[in-house]
Amino acid sequence: MKSSSLAVLATLFLSTPVLAQEAAPAGPRMYSVKTADSSLTYRLNHKLHLVEGKARPTEGKALLKPDGTLQVAVRANVGDFDSGNSNRDAHMKEATEEPKFPTIEFKGIASGVKVPTTFPSEQTVALKGQLTFHGVKQPVEMPMKVVFTSAKDVTAEGTFQISLDAFKVERPSLMMVKVDDALVLETKFQLQEGK
Repeated sequence: MKSSSLAVLATLFLSTPVLAQEAAPAGPRMYSVKTADSSLTYRLNHKLHLVEGKARPTEGKALLKPDGTLQVAVRANVGDFDSGNSNRDAHMKEATEEPKFPTIEFKGIASGVKVPTTFPSEQTVALKGQLTFHGVKQPVEMPMKVVFTSAKDVTAEGTFQISLDAFKVERPSLMMVKVDDALVLETKFQLQEGK
């Protein structure tokens, strides 16, 4: 009887550290944007046509904390946006004063993001932050679809709209007609932990 009680106590004692380890929260996870596999696309409407330009981000990081807080920072070069029309791109660089304000940058935060236990797994989050463009900082909110293909590999896609007037950008014109004030920015990021 005594030996069976000791065996039970020994089993409980030995299993306690394992249970404590399982219950301990994981540390923060740092993900980096894979720039070669990621893109930023802008869309502008003109009365005669749609203008679309694409660039790769130059850098980006995402920090996921154990409490579900996600912090994101992404940067791209304004001069890298390519619409397929060099004259149009030169005009856009002039309108955005690209030599003076060479980058576009977003820093944001979201809550309730958890690394799932099964893959793939999709979550929708609202990133709230600040966009710096043309030397102006404005608050923005971006809904993002976050897909964990594994604990280490994530895709994140979102679309939001800004006002060129709010960022003090002189709207480009064609045939004396300016583009619309609304600029749609679409983000597609591939992220990998530890890179």
